[in-house]
Amino acid sequence: MSDFNTAKYLNKQMKSRGLQKLKYYCQVCRKQCRDDNGFRSHIKSSSHLKKINNVTQEDIDKFSKLFESSFLSLLKLSHGEKWIEANRFYNEFIQDKNHIHMNSTCFKSLSQFIKYLGKNGKIRVRLDEEENDRFENNNNNDIDMGQLQISYVDRSKENILRQQRINEIENNTKDEQEIRSMLLKKQIEKIKRKEKGKEQAEGDNQTNNVTTVTNNNNEIILDNNIQMSLSIRPTNAKKVSKPNQRKHKAAKNVFD
Repeated sequence: MSDFNTAKYLNKQMKSRGLQKLKYYCQVCRKQCRDDNGFRSHIKSSSHLKKINNVTQEDIDKFSKLFESSFLSLLKLSHGEKWIEANRFYNEFIQDKNHIHMNSTCFKSLSQFIKYLGKNGKIRVRLDEEENDRFENNNNNDIDMGQLQISYVDRSKENILRQQRINEIENNTKDEQEIRSMLLKKQIEKIKRKEKGKEQAEGDNQTNNVTTVTNNNNEIILDNNIQMSLSIRPTNAKKVSKPNQRKHKAAKNVFD
């Protein structure tokens, strides 16, 4: 077997184009096998068995930490705090042939790894209600990874300060809007009170101006210099017939 970063090793890497199956990769030996037969023959080789015998739990924890840090680093650089499908991002992550493979870590599946990151508050996990129940009940094999979405949780000091500034600006803007709306409401109420008082005063003036006085000549005198004559006719008076002043001439006698 060729050593890491030797000319022979680099030549083999150049010949193997494209991604190979992840389950045929040996992280301890850093060897990618092309098929199942090649992988079986590799794990039975003496060089592989020597390295496997020297692997301890500390080595597995080391691979797990490297896998986690590289996964989160790429998630932060590529997508920030935006939501992305977990399966889609994992396909982006494994594009690098030299990445730490999951089969060398303590995680048995991608869903188990996502659940671990979510419980520790390193990422946000989003699912619909049905899939979320399966996810919480450890039924990881039944989860549709295409619907599982994740987003990075940035806990750096710079991001915390930036979020605090954004919250302060939003709170100040909200306070200004509340103050403006309150002042506007007071102005509207003040204008309404003025208009109501003005209408009431005008009504009182009109009532005071229309006062009537009756003089001795039975005339109604309004305050606006308007006079109206009033003639009162007795209702029970009888009509007096005037004598006929027409002179009646004596009739001539036709026999005279």
